[in-house]
Amino acid sequence: SSFCLSRSGARPPAGVAATMGETKVRIVQQFKKVDGGGVGKMRRDTVERVLVGVGQSQQDAEGLLAVYSPSDTIIDYVDFVDWLLGASAPPRSKKEAVQRIFEECDLQRSGKIAKSTLMQAVQQISAESCWQDLQTVYASCMGSDEDQVDYKAFLDALFADDEMLDVLSYYASPKRDFGTVLRQLDPAAEDAAPLYATMDDFREAHAGNEPLLKQMRNRVLVCAKCKKPNAYTLKDCNACGSSLAAVEETFNDNIFMGFIYGVAKGRFPYAVSTRAETEDYLAFDDPLGVTAVHLCVIPTSVFCPDIRFLFTDPARGLKIVDDMMEIGRQAVLASYWSDKAFIDTYWPGEEPPKTVEDMVNLCVLGFNFPPSMFQLHLQFQHGPLFPFHAVQLEKGNHYNHGRFYPFEYVRAALALGDAVRMEVHDETPIEDVVAKVKDQGLDYDAMHAQMIAKGKIFAARFPIWRKGDFEYTVTEGKVYSNETGELVPDLDPAELQKKDNVAMRNYAKPKCSLYRYMKSRSGVQHFVEGA
Repeated sequence: SSFCLSRSGARPPAGVAATMGETKVRIVQQFKKVDGGGVGKMRRDTVERVLVGVGQSQQDAEGLLAVYSPSDTIIDYVDFVDWLLGASAPPRSKKEAVQRIFEECDLQRSGKIAKSTLMQAVQQISAESCWQDLQTVYASCMGSDEDQVDYKAFLDALFADDEMLDVLSYYASPKRDFGTVLRQLDPAAEDAAPLYATMDDFREAHAGNEPLLKQMRNRVLVCAKCKKPNAYTLKDCNACGSSLAAVEETFNDNIFMGFIYGVAKGRFPYAVSTRAETEDYLAFDDPLGVTAVHLCVIPTSVFCPDIRFLFTDPARGLKIVDDMMEIGRQAVLASYWSDKAFIDTYWPGEEPPKTVEDMVNLCVLGFNFPPSMFQLHLQFQHGPLFPFHAVQLEKGNHYNHGRFYPFEYVRAALALGDAVRMEVHDETPIEDVVAKVKDQGLDYDAMHAQMIAKGKIFAARFPIWRKGDFEYTVTEGKVYSNETGELVPDLDPAELQKKDNVAMRNYAKPKCSLYRYMKSRSGVQHFVEGA
């Protein structure tokens, strides 16, 4: 094998890997224990302390870092461990790449590893294969009575059909009910009368008040196939996957602000599938949810178009972000984690998340820029993704880099306080915010990559989608019967997906209601004006 080059261009000292007495997985785990922000990077002196903890002297730790990178104060510890222990020649196949991860965990070279270790190893896989195959094989391994899993047999089953691994397939048309969690209706909200009958009535009542009317508009690309409004920077619709290349920019109604200002309807009724509401926040089921538990959380007493403006006052912004997380967490616990049948279906064997950190580990949370609705909203998506959307994630059509900003990143950035305070206007590039935050040592790229990996591993952590529970498999835009394996040429995957969204999500069950604490215009303060 050959050793990797370091950032300085040098190779590690000969034999250093043998002196460590640890595998890459175990060393990286030691770094992760002290990586409080989970960003994959840490200060140079912290790296030295971890090295001492795994058997290096202080002098040797300093020397290794001096060879690796003479000047960097922030170290990417995964890259450093790769350099330190040396990297073999590139694997010849995906199967070989996955096998190497398992072998790193097999200290006794027995061909078997513990089930718990297998789970950790699976989390190292970047999931380039078809997740339906992975979760089925993983579930069969977990169902055995043995504590140890033969990982070579696991690999053989996973890679039984190598050609299929380059094709991303998903199941469609559920044959069973995966469970519904009904909303607890609030009689006070049911009786609430709207302040405005329509969006046109609102605009007429406030004609000439351009700052207020501006709050009611979004800049979007409306998908020609499924009609979903998308952010104006997207290349493909994030609901049905259709291309947006030929779609022209338009403006549509800001539905979220319609909820807040008590508008009864625009193009459709503005009642909402509420899960939690207060004077200052609203948490509701996303009508286009990508998981069975997909909430949006919005502030209702503050207008803030998107995350950029939070950096005009990081301290206030941090409080709002924390409040949004808390109301979303409480809504998920009260509605979904209190329903045993739902838990047994989606999260069998899991303990209810007791802390914010526990909940973050079970969810993809974050903010879009540009948003599809120009009011700050936290996407709160509890794993696992629906089958179609798991494939969209694999294709790079969900949580796009440069558009989706993980909650963990935004919160850590705002916590830097005045060091990241900046003036923001409508045309301020989001890249300016990211660059200012990076100057303080917080790397968006690293935290986004970690969030993507977390989203992908949900399929293995929650292996609930089974072929026998669905009528069809969709592969490369074609629909096949799960019963006969034959092509069903008359079925449109996009139409199947629309029906699946309605069947599997928890939106509007049993019905929607108006926001109880609807505001007059004086009840909503612009975030920047209130700074």
